[in-house]
Amino acid sequence: MRQRPLALALALSCLLGGSQLLAAQRDVAPGAWWELRMLGVTNFRKLDAVAALPHRPVTLAIVGQGGVSRALIEPVLRKGNAFEYRAGATDPGVETHDTAAARVILDITSALGVHVKVLAWQPGDAFTDVASAMEAAGREADLVAFFQSFWSGDEVKISDAIARSTGCLFISPYAEFEGRPTCTCVQSCSAKPWSVGFEHFVTVAPIARSAPGEVFQPASGGADAEVINFLAPSYYASGPGGTCPSAEVAVAVAAYIFASATRKPTPLEVVRLMRETSTIDEDALTTAPEYNFTLVRKAAAQIRALVSPDAGRPRKLDAAGVLNLWRIFLRLAMR
Repeated sequence: MRQRPLALALALSCLLGGSQLLAAQRDVAPGAWWELRMLGVTNFRKLDAVAALPHRPVTLAIVGQGGVSRALIEPVLRKGNAFEYRAGATDPGVETHDTAAARVILDITSALGVHVKVLAWQPGDAFTDVASAMEAAGREADLVAFFQSFWSGDEVKISDAIARSTGCLFISPYAEFEGRPTCTCVQSCSAKPWSVGFEHFVTVAPIARSAPGEVFQPASGGADAEVINFLAPSYYASGPGGTCPSAEVAVAVAAYIFASATRKPTPLEVVRLMRETSTIDEDALTTAPEYNFTLVRKAAAQIRALVSPDAGRPRKLDAAGVLNLWRIFLRLAMR
């Protein structure tokens, strides 16, 4: 396999702690730096190595009924980033859920040297409108992120649109709402390597700063069809009903893979790499002041229980660990 000498040299320097590599001075948001350390990028030498690899711009679509305010994310639209509205969407003029999500994603991708073009769709209330927006976004973007859960019998209109958009990776937080069974929400169609699901659609739950040692997880039961595909460290996740920031972190990780692979990967290749490199990196996870080895091992026990549950309970977690960007970088640097 063709190797990347510069990337490998940078990685070796980081692993050996070489002092000859001077870390660039970076303006990294506090939340992004917390998340990057938990993702295995534990110092500025490693960040320099990781950020040296991206060479391809990434197109990210955000689809949500609240809209994204360009004016409010302008400060994080750094050189190399771009933003456009689609299908009649306009600036809502106020802080919205999707605006906050875009800011988190751009904080991380900017630190990683990834150039992102953000496209914003703002469909109406009708599920047919949401489905049309998902399909249109899937035709144009590498990644589609959405942070809403859509329930009831009509959700099949949206899931069918996602099913037809196999050239794009869809990422969402896991869904939980008023105790409803997740077989009635769009997220129930996410990837399940051991069952039926869309391989190009994944859900994410957090290892959160707000609850050290806990994995926010959906309830298990016979009517629950949803799984957690990935766990991501999240500075902002605030509870079982506030897990969207973990999906934002996963979007940034996926964008890094799209930007850094020697050839543009397929959505399934991105998912496979994220899955294969997920791990319990105690040294990385304990760089966060909120975590210590005892709390990391507590979370690891919950992860094991989600991957290999007691008899009669469904498996609820796909990747047996936490997303690890440093391991992803090392794999990409060797290709």
